[in-house]
Amino acid sequence: MGHRTDSVFTSHERGARLAVDAHNRDPRRAFDLALRTADDGGSAEGSARAAARLAAGRDMAVLIAAGTNSPVPETVPACTRARITLLITRADTHRLSSLNTTTSLLLRSTGTVGPAAVLRYLNRVVKPARTVIVHDLTDAEESAETVRIATVYGKVDGETAVEEVAADEGFTDVSRRIAERPEDAVLFAGLRPGRAASLARALRSTRHRGARVTGEHVLGDRFLAEAEGWMVSAAWIDADADPLTKAFAASYRRRHRRAPTPWAAEAYDAVRFAAHGLASADGEGEGRPALRAELLRRPWQGITRRVAFDPGGHFFEANDDAGAFLYRVTGRTARFVARWDDIGREAGGEA
Repeated sequence: MGHRTDSVFTSHERGARLAVDAHNRDPRRAFDLALRTADDGGSAEGSARAAARLAAGRDMAVLIAAGTNSPVPETVPACTRARITLLITRADTHRLSSLNTTTSLLLRSTGTVGPAAVLRYLNRVVKPARTVIVHDLTDAEESAETVRIATVYGKVDGETAVEEVAADEGFTDVSRRIAERPEDAVLFAGLRPGRAASLARALRSTRHRGARVTGEHVLGDRFLAEAEGWMVSAAWIDADADPLTKAFAASYRRRHRRAPTPWAAEAYDAVRFAAHGLASADGEGEGRPALRAELLRRPWQGITRRVAFDPGGHFFEANDDAGAFLYRVTGRTARFVARWDDIGREAGGEA
């Protein structure tokens, strides 16, 4: 489910279809899979209606939400009422942190753990004496999660300082203050590409030389045009660049005559994870409720991440190989650098 005009919806559909086709070619399979799609219009109401409509099908086993933080939380209660498992691949709002009383499972970390790959990059590679967290108050409630993880929970080594920037304020003044200590690292805590681009542009006009990092929500043309050299944490893999996803990338290229797009491999994993649960749950429970219980039972290894859940809270466990990837902005493009596990491992400390 998702908004058909969103390129991520197409990525999900293509990745999911590759997984369905691969499953149905396996002579060992106990059942066949079929893929259906639904356009939710990108709204919370549309997402809830689409979920209810799909769940009404007697042969529907599981739903996959490809939408953003706005519509997906409203899909959760609709699926709980229908007693159908919902797998969430992309959304990361803190509103999805507590799903243990629902039928949903989140296949990534929420924003409450911060931009994990760049936090590890700062600690293992850059090792700055001080990191300045620039908190854009335009989306204060969501972006505050990054501030808290870096300061209150101490996930950034060394000294930290916070600079708050109001929604109607520019970044010129804060950039000048940061440049007084030009080796300090900068962590942008915000969600909007345009705002991140403004900070990148302002920093570039100063003497600042330190590392500049942020999370995936700012990845857009405006940011990429201004942010040469920035490091970005994302939950989607560049399947064409990572050795562990090469086979998937080759299949995608054969089918679509182009490299895999963001979130295609994650959708591929979501379908395979669901199929794993359906096969394991066969005969062990009545209907739909048995699937979620089976998916929670033990860790599962996909091509993009290891999927495991906390036994009590049922939240996604952000341990090793948990789907956090590091990118560097080069030539207006986010280029893959490393998986979370590999950051800082290579000679000289560079990932």
